[in-house]
Amino acid sequence: MSRVEMLAELLERAYRGSRYHSLRRALDGVDEEMARWRPSHYKGFPWMHGSILEIAFHAAGDKHALHNVAFGDGTLTWQQIQGRFEQDGGNLAAAIRLADAGHEQLLATLRTLTDDRLAQEVPYYHGKRLSTEEIFLLAIEHDLYHAGQIWYVRCLVEGIRG
Repeated sequence: MSRVEMLAELLERAYRGSRYHSLRRALDGVDEEMARWRPSHYKGFPWMHGSILEIAFHAAGDKHALHNVAFGDGTLTWQQIQGRFEQDGGNLAAAIRLADAGHEQLLATLRTLTDDRLAQEVPYYHGKRLSTEEIFLLAIEHDLYHAGQIWYVRCLVEGIRG
């Protein structure tokens, strides 16, 4: 198996392939009420309140932002991503559609690469540069991290619901 094939498999597993640990599986069975519930003592980014919807939107939007900065023209803004999300309904279904599209975009780009190309540096946020491989590893880690967050919030909601 080539490194590109391995990264593609890991990207797919982190997004929807793992039965328990993937981002999409973490969202299975989440209703809109659960998605919008906010923990009472959340302290994180000032623009977030800890809801599953916010986590899902962030994970989805970052796929597009990361792809655009590393492999596109770097002009896509979070305001544009937010606008697309809101225009599509601003709900959990919209976040999932945004995530699906971002995942497919990353996977399609990855599948065009060769193993040698993975070592090439590409733009990253704040003027930094990372290897192409690191970009895909970050995308994989990002999905797994936020899947864990979503499961945690689900457990809080389910504990309250009884």
